[in-house]
Amino acid sequence: MTNKTFQVALSFAGEQRDYVEEVAHHLSKRSIPVFYDGYEQTWLWGHDGLEIFEKIFGEMSTFAVMFISSDYVKKRWPTHERQIILERASRETSEYVIPVRFDDTPVPGLPESIMYLKAQECTPAELATIIAEKIGMDPRAEKASDIPHPRMTSQVGEVVFDYSNFNGRYTIGSGTTKFETQWSKASNGSIHIYNDPDSIHGVALAKNETFIHEISAAEELDYTSRARTPQLNQIVVLQNIHGFYAALQILDIKDDTRENDSDELRFRYAIEIEGSGNFQSYEDKF
Repeated sequence: MTNKTFQVALSFAGEQRDYVEEVAHHLSKRSIPVFYDGYEQTWLWGHDGLEIFEKIFGEMSTFAVMFISSDYVKKRWPTHERQIILERASRETSEYVIPVRFDDTPVPGLPESIMYLKAQECTPAELATIIAEKIGMDPRAEKASDIPHPRMTSQVGEVVFDYSNFNGRYTIGSGTTKFETQWSKASNGSIHIYNDPDSIHGVALAKNETFIHEISAAEELDYTSRARTPQLNQIVVLQNIHGFYAALQILDIKDDTRENDSDELRFRYAIEIEGSGNFQSYEDKF
């Protein structure tokens, strides 16, 4: 079947995906092997779902984090995962299931005496830290510069961040449409962007377009350089390793060496999730 193993497997209902994805992000940034289905779409593709989830939660993971909610209890796939987790927990001599509650819904088969955490009382980053400590990882072993950089998972959005922090990185999108952007100082009228992050295949400038929706053929742009330097109002286009495109328009740049208080970048972006390089459908998105 496979020799994959996970220290932590995350079991949840889709209604809580945004929160759980952030937990998975913070765990993976700590180099913790984590099963989160959004990270494993290619590997899962073609497997029998009943069989592979029985393997993941029944054999291949050291701990299972159960994100409990009314949706988790009533939906089909979370119920299947829960049954596997609880059956294994009944055989284990050590802790296996780690419950996190979004509400007080009773969980069939889960003893009421098992201690849990409340999602409302922990940010995803805080929960990831607690999980790391629970499985025996020393949080002091990390460098301060290794903490996860900020991100926005929506298909379109506007970002403002200090590009002198987090090694100049900011992630947009998620899963196969994830783009880890990396920036560095040029001036208060331009900025450098790189193709260095693992998720990025290439970076190009859309020199002749004024608005993102004017880009109709991103695949025809020039991606042959490691770095590009867009100016204010210019649009930079990224292609990720899965072949998807994102267009980012530079709205404002601050430079603390040129009479600004901080290094700050503001850009708007759109991710083309259909797999084409045509952004014309985004005319009404901004």
